[in-house]
Amino acid sequence: MPIPEEKEEESAPAAPFKPASAPAAPPTQPIITSNKPSKNAINAVKFASAAALCAIIAAVLIFFGVRYYTVPNTNEKMNPGNVALTVDETDVSIGMYNYYYNAVSNNYISYAQQGGVDLDPTKDFSKQKTKDADGNEVTWAQMFENETIERIQYITAYYQEAVENGITLSETQKESIKSNIQSIKQSAKDSNQSVDAYISETYGEYCGLATIKKIVNQSFLANNYYNKYQVNNEVDEKEVEAYFNKHKDEYSVVEFAYLPYIVSSTDEKAKTKAEKEVKEYVSKIKNVKDLKKQIPFACKEIIDNYVSAGQFESADDCAEELAKSVEVSISSSDTSFTEAGVKWLFDDKTKVNDCSYFYDETNSMFFILLKLSEAKIADDEVYSVRHILIMPDTGEADENGKTKKATKAQWAAAEKKANKIYEEYKKGDKTEYSFALLAEKYSEDTESTSSGSSGLYGGLYEGTQLGRMVKSFEKWSTDKKRKYGDTGIVKSEYGYHIMYFVEDTTSTKFKCKSAVKTENELKYIKSFEVKKHKGAMKKTTVAKPQAAETDDLTTAE
Repeated sequence: MPIPEEKEEESAPAAPFKPASAPAAPPTQPIITSNKPSKNAINAVKFASAAALCAIIAAVLIFFGVRYYTVPNTNEKMNPGNVALTVDETDVSIGMYNYYYNAVSNNYISYAQQGGVDLDPTKDFSKQKTKDADGNEVTWAQMFENETIERIQYITAYYQEAVENGITLSETQKESIKSNIQSIKQSAKDSNQSVDAYISETYGEYCGLATIKKIVNQSFLANNYYNKYQVNNEVDEKEVEAYFNKHKDEYSVVEFAYLPYIVSSTDEKAKTKAEKEVKEYVSKIKNVKDLKKQIPFACKEIIDNYVSAGQFESADDCAEELAKSVEVSISSSDTSFTEAGVKWLFDDKTKVNDCSYFYDETNSMFFILLKLSEAKIADDEVYSVRHILIMPDTGEADENGKTKKATKAQWAAAEKKANKIYEEYKKGDKTEYSFALLAEKYSEDTESTSSGSSGLYGGLYEGTQLGRMVKSFEKWSTDKKRKYGDTGIVKSEYGYHIMYFVEDTTSTKFKCKSAVKTENELKYIKSFEVKKHKGAMKKTTVAKPQAAETDDLTTAE
């Protein structure tokens, strides 16, 4: 994944010119014998205009060459024949389009082979239908194209804004790009292919080294600006209130307890036998205490799996731990349980402490549900903060992966480092974004930064439920005197946390605010208009059905 080489920009093609041999323009006042031009006179003007146009086109084609207007390339030269799309002011090559198209289509096809979506990879994609995110019926061929364009629009929008706002690549990103490009070059060498030929075969037709360099460069810059945009993407409280009033029903929740009962076989007899046992458990449950008593029996298979995997020493220990997590809440739009089960929980006819069961076809299990409350708007407390964790340096872990207990000197060194970073923050512009940048640079809690796998950025923990973090961290975060932008240092068993307060609110308000942010972002992305270039788009990749495998593992024609 490469850093684009510095090249001089090619001069734009000259404007089409009128050659000297072109016919002269007709007289401004043609000599005619009547006020109405004759048919022959009109045709004469048409033919003269057409001849002039043909001469101009011929001259332009001679000057630039036919290939300039018609032939794609792998070098990212943005001649008309190589521009598939234009997103706002940015041209997108056929190679780049094909790269993203193959990523989208292959992902769906792979998912379909695992049974994730209703798509037959061996049949014509233009004759199979599905529904898009808006609920519109489309063919899978159209779905592939639509999602490719949406992905390109999304990345290009942020990339273009990154360039306009002077966003640059980090040193880590530069090294990552160089490393990945080197890896691609080595793979091409191992395959006895030129780099461009290998890339075209692997990633898409007309996709070359220059294309890959541009893609990764744009992606990193887009991601960098995206992070800044997300930090600064604040919403008005009136927007949040209006959204809640419009979607109020979606944010009502029901508290309930549940037990999962695994059906050991898809055989109908096994299901019937399991259902009989489930009915017996349900008949014994009148409250949550009764439900927890059934855990060792209804969840026996799950418990046995945990114990055999070594996650618990005994079945009793496992049952005790499961009992702590059976009480939960759910919204009417939640899909983690069967639709029938959710509908039953929210039905006014279903009373508190009513118990029933529902079969989950997808996971081959029964869910025993016990309703614990009437539907209500969720008002549980959640908070959002950013932090920079500085841990005492205790040296390398031993052969068992354990680290030594930190000494007083090591704790003192960690505190000194935390204070130094805190001072660096206070000497800057003291914004949330500047704090996030410092978290990316210094924090040892990688899961809350882009160096981890959580997808979080800038030391952020948002919508955090009570009891999830260490006490000192949570106590500081939920202090009712806190205001947006408050900072401080907190000590925990892990180290020193440099804190930045964002908000302390209810889960409902947090979810509404997140939804409004998402809506605003989509409007922002949609403002970057996409123009398809029909001629070049005809040369882009279109997914073809895969050959079905026969019983003898030969490839079908």
